Amino acid sequence: MNCLLCNARLPIRLTLADLVMLRPLPRLTLCNRCRANFARIDPAHACPGCGRPQKGTRLCAECVAWQQHCGWHLSHQALYTYNNNAMKEYMHRYKFAGDYRLRLVFQAELQARVRELAADVVVPIPVTETTMAIRGFNQVLGLLGETSVAPVLRHRARDKLAQSHKTRKERLRTPQPFELVDPTMVRGKRVLLVDDIYTTGRTLYHAADLIKGAQCRELVSLSLAR
Repeated sequence: MNCLLCNARLPIRLTLADLVMLRPLPRLTLCNRCRANFARIDPAHACPGCGRPQKGTRLCAECVAWQQHCGWHLSHQALYTYNNNAMKEYMHRYKFAGDYRLRLVFQAELQARVRELAADVVVPIPVTETTMAIRGFNQVLGLLGETSVAPVLRHRARDKLAQSHKTRKERLRTPQPFELVDPTMVRGKRVLLVDDIYTTGRTLYHAADLIKGAQCRELVSLSLAR
């Protein structure tokens, strides 16, 4: 096995129990050097609204603003910080250059956190038809792997300007891009929204607004990076 990012050889260390019990080989994806470049977020030291790393667990200023604007705020967790070169390079290669193999780098970790959050319904943020045709995959679904998901949302537009090409102010002014496929999928359910990156929160708040309007019982959200 080789590291998916630098192609270095990954050593496989098997215990006697692994050999005796014929356990499947662990799926290694990163070498220690590459993994050390990513900064994990400790939920105990993060904003409970957006997952931003900080001292304490009070709402950050951005989430206070969302609370004032919406009358509620997200309950969001993220696994890693986005503000380092390693995660930005990873996202460029996976999401924009379309290296689908890289979904495996964080897939197991994201799936584990999804299981911990124990939702009735897992809802991935969808991509437009044009994005799917060009890229060939939804990057969020790739990260979720074989996790059971519900196609609750779809894009209204066939195409859109990528969020990465917008300023923060332009992102916050983005009109509602989604619509519900079937409100009964989430009614009375604990729902988990999943996206790849939390930046301003605008995308997740748009999606959450529709799901809350469909009378879900509870809503939480998760992203790979913040």
